Amino acid sequence: MIRVLVVDDHAVVRTGLVHLLDTTDDLECVGGAPDGDRALELVAECSPDVVLLDLSMPGTDGVAVIEALRTMAEPPRILVLTSFSDAALVLDAVSAGADGYLLKQSEAEEILDGVRTVASGGAPVDPAVARSLLRDMRDRRPAPAPVLTDREAEVLDLLRLGYPNKTIARRLRISERTVKVHVTHIFQRLGVADRTQAALWAERHTRRAEDEASRDQPGR
Repeated sequence: MIRVLVVDDHAVVRTGLVHLLDTTDDLECVGGAPDGDRALELVAECSPDVVLLDLSMPGTDGVAVIEALRTMAEPPRILVLTSFSDAALVLDAVSAGADGYLLKQSEAEEILDGVRTVASGGAPVDPAVARSLLRDMRDRRPAPAPVLTDREAEVLDLLRLGYPNKTIARRLRISERTVKVHVTHIFQRLGVADRTQAALWAERHTRRAEDEASRDQPGR
């Protein structure tokens, strides 16, 4: 038998989940908790295999419960069952140590299968939650850096240092007119309007590259 503790502050939901578990031959409900504090007490008393956990509760919320359970010597498996698919909340729960994440609108059999999967070491995730996470990761992904020619990169580096076109031309041994053409192309590729914006862009990316190189050094 898989021993399950149900944690939800809504009595109707809690009772419904208890009855649902009772319809199976392999899942046993060992208790129900209306809040996070009581949940932690029951885990200590009942030693469940799986905690079926809501996130939004008064007092100690679900994420705090997960963090507390993870400090135990032998923590139970944790299946989040909540109404929220917000990516930030999902990441909070997963980072805290949740083993699976389902939504309350799931079919009854999906919830039961989720408990079994978590108990066996799996990590069930509701498709809507997965889509939310993927969308959030896609939105956070930085846009690819514009591709500059080697000469444009040289001009931009000197522009970043504050040199005028005449000095850049002399340093690179090209005509000032050619420098102006390169500067125009650089503005277009970077999507900037003037030399100051281009210099700021170059400074940011130079620092980022230096930071990444520093992190990659052995012993860092």
